[in-house]
Amino acid sequence: MKDRPSSSLHRRFAVETPEHVRLDYVLADVGSRAAALAIDLVVLVLTLIVVGWVMNRLGLAGPALANLSRPLFFLILFFLIWGYFILFEALWGGRTPGKRALGLRVVHAGGEPLSWQGSVLRNLIKIVVDMQPLPSGMLGAVSIVATRRAQRLGDLAAGTVVVRDAGGSELLGADALPPGRVGRPVLSVGQFELLAGYLARREGLPPEVRRRVSLSVKSALSSVINRDPKHRLRTADENLQLLYDDEAPRHAARRGGASLQAAAMAREQREEWARYVDLVDKGRKRGLPSLSEEEVRAFGQLYRGVTADLARARTYGASPGLLGTVQRWAGAGHNLLYRSSGRVAVSLGHWVAAEFPRAVRRYHRHVLLAALLLFGPMLATSIAVKDNPVLGRTLAGGMFVQAEATDRDDPDVRYAGEVDPSMMPSGAAFYMTNNISVTLRAFAGGLLAGLGTLVILLFNGIYIGAAFGVYANQGLLPVIMAFVFPHGFIELAAICIGAGAGFGLGSAVLMPGRRTRRAALAERARAFFSLLVGAVLMLVVAGLIEGFYSPAALPDAAKFAFGIATAVVMVLYFGFAGRREATTRALRSQM
Repeated sequence: MKDRPSSSLHRRFAVETPEHVRLDYVLADVGSRAAALAIDLVVLVLTLIVVGWVMNRLGLAGPALANLSRPLFFLILFFLIWGYFILFEALWGGRTPGKRALGLRVVHAGGEPLSWQGSVLRNLIKIVVDMQPLPSGMLGAVSIVATRRAQRLGDLAAGTVVVRDAGGSELLGADALPPGRVGRPVLSVGQFELLAGYLARREGLPPEVRRRVSLSVKSALSSVINRDPKHRLRTADENLQLLYDDEAPRHAARRGGASLQAAAMAREQREEWARYVDLVDKGRKRGLPSLSEEEVRAFGQLYRGVTADLARARTYGASPGLLGTVQRWAGAGHNLLYRSSGRVAVSLGHWVAAEFPRAVRRYHRHVLLAALLLFGPMLATSIAVKDNPVLGRTLAGGMFVQAEATDRDDPDVRYAGEVDPSMMPSGAAFYMTNNISVTLRAFAGGLLAGLGTLVILLFNGIYIGAAFGVYANQGLLPVIMAFVFPHGFIELAAICIGAGAGFGLGSAVLMPGRRTRRAALAERARAFFSLLVGAVLMLVVAGLIEGFYSPAALPDAAKFAFGIATAVVMVLYFGFAGRREATTRALRSQM
């Protein structure tokens, strides 16, 4: 892959495939990307308004629908805010509605189609960093202008670029083929210019002058005109007109205008291209293994043919629309043939049982650093609040604070975490989405040299510590601890793991090693992505526990026992899961 200068205002870069086929891309500029983002934001806001209206109507329809609408609203809101860009780009070939309207597409820097991992990485950083107000919001625009491939921060981490989406959706010859034979020119460039000059000026010549000039031009081109046995039956002017009609398409193709040779090729290859497109579409939907043996063989032959047609289209000087379309479908076939992003390297069960805990152990220093920055301020704030109750109420904001301690045997009094059973689904949805959002921000904030992750950890540590301090001052610490214990170990561990992955991103910015920062960032983003996915899954479990079990009317002893059990299971899981397989693999490598 290499960047290529462009004579236009648009920057370009080229990718060379293993078949030595060059795929050229025009990079999208700041203006077109900003316009696409504006369209997407309008679509997103309108969708949020519609969803809010629908949820409100459900809430007014009755208690049963109201209890259903609240958790649905939290989940839909979360998926719209965090999933709009991720899902559209991952499922729609690197495009959102805004990008499609502006003719833009996201691809990996090697020309491969956008993967799920790439979509998640680039869009998490877009939401947390690039779309925020000053100063972080300016970093994305500055990065697009400053980098050679017009990459914002999320693109650098995901290894992606935004390109102009050349060509249509079908690989068919759209160029019209004018009358006349198309092939190699018979006249030289000088001879054709003489012929074209005569025909351009003949209407303004007097008849006698026109006859003499036509005879002179015919004499100069007699070696070609005399090949036609019927040339004697025509006047000199008629012979010159027929010769021009035959030669004009050939010289137009040679000059690289709207290539008529390329259009003829497109019409000749129409049926094979249609078969190729059908196979590529089928392979995209269900994967290359879904094709039969005969279809795979046909796909390989057609792919080689399309790559050869791409080279011919360049040689013929094809029109931009045809050339862009052939190139895009050649790239689609290459990506289908060589892609690995659509394949799962390991099963989900194996990843949970072995790969994720091994990743936590591998990057334990980053996770421990995050834990220190979360629990340190938490402990310090709790101690400070004990000596200064007013500070505690200020920091905690009164969200978890009971006005006074009351008799716990009173059935009409609800305490911290105790909710009506009908509200438990709403609580689970809220806790789950809120904690996942915090963790996603902690991860993406690491791109700001770790500062974003640091701020999120400090803020949450101070906030939680203040809440604990306030409850302790009121003599209600056992109440809040009974609520927190069942889910707290999983939840706080997951936040530390996600934040540790954020510090991994920050290390690429601060300490890239022998690699460039761009290469180090792309490599470490992929490596630490596993930690983020694991943290999100842990928070789903923690949210369900926090929503349904933690506020349940159960004895405190049961809740403390449940929390201790989860802590023991996590210690065993992260300490020992996957070790035997790693040891076996190491022994095999030594044999």
